[in-house]
Amino acid sequence: MNFKTFGSALALLPALCAMPAAAQDAADAEIAVTGVRPDAHGPAGTMADHVHKQGDWMFGLMWMHESYGGTNRAGTTPVTPAQIAAAGYTVRDSAMTMDMAMLHVMYAPNDRVTLMLVPSWMRMGMTMEGLPATGMGGSMGSHGAHMLMPGQTMSHSVEGIGDTQFGALVSLSRRPQLSAHAGLMVSAPTGSVSRRNASGAYVHYMMQGGSGTWDLNPSFTLHGTTSHFGWGAQVAYLFRAEDANKSGFRFGDRFTATAWASKPVTGNLSLSARLAFSEEGTIKGHYNGAHGHASPPDLQGNYGGTRLDAGIGANLIVARRVRLGVEAAVPIHQDLNGIQLPRRFSGNVSASLMF
Repeated sequence: MNFKTFGSALALLPALCAMPAAAQDAADAEIAVTGVRPDAHGPAGTMADHVHKQGDWMFGLMWMHESYGGTNRAGTTPVTPAQIAAAGYTVRDSAMTMDMAMLHVMYAPNDRVTLMLVPSWMRMGMTMEGLPATGMGGSMGSHGAHMLMPGQTMSHSVEGIGDTQFGALVSLSRRPQLSAHAGLMVSAPTGSVSRRNASGAYVHYMMQGGSGTWDLNPSFTLHGTTSHFGWGAQVAYLFRAEDANKSGFRFGDRFTATAWASKPVTGNLSLSARLAFSEEGTIKGHYNGAHGHASPPDLQGNYGGTRLDAGIGANLIVARRVRLGVEAAVPIHQDLNGIQLPRRFSGNVSASLMF
């Protein structure tokens, strides 16, 4: 199913080329009159993808959803519950969701620099499942946080303020045919890394509200347009600037690269297809207080890996200064560190007002 979706994403733009010439001429005429293209911004799942002109303000909201489930994996290989139990675990994660809402505030004091502030809120939900007994005893010990019979499930969730990003995007070229800008965002550790469950033990690492460390996120973005198409590409690196947070660990660094193509189909609507690659390291360090060892998400080596996603989306100009965006993506390749639950779907919705 994932490869069929990937094929559909890649086939989107050539199919759009077959649209009637009259409709395309009407779209070009409307864009020429307004001076605004619906694909002047990247797809809804991209960040730091555009800059503004002197004096412009933009307020935006972005909602991101990720869903994980199915059979756990070690690398690219499916792992059965019995195999996870044989590895010493007594519980596995069988389903997980992550929702994040971000407020984007952007201001351009001049044509060269755009300032950006992004506070966030997140919610994480997880379902755990008891594993079959293997006679190995698992590794619950005094660290145990889940006591489940084989096949029994339990769901839990956390929510709250996430980390806050701020920084600047510097325009290097503003030509419509080829624009470029460099960005440097700083992530402040405003999200909690001290969340504990009812037993007093720390929750799974990924269920904390933030990284707990000051992080740097440089990026470089290219964006180009022709009369009938648009395209963009971006590379970014998330660097954890501290050795450990106050709870004793640090998440792995993350490299991302993405490229997209877009097609205006009317003067205020464009469609897009995008590929996104990410590579993330394992967690370093260790919780400095009581925590579970019963399930894969409890251990640092079961985090990170590489992933390639394919997405399709749409951008809509509701009014000259109001934009909406939506994008859906599925993974077409996942090579996960340790034992992890694979991602099944991700979606993004954005809305922005500029004045």
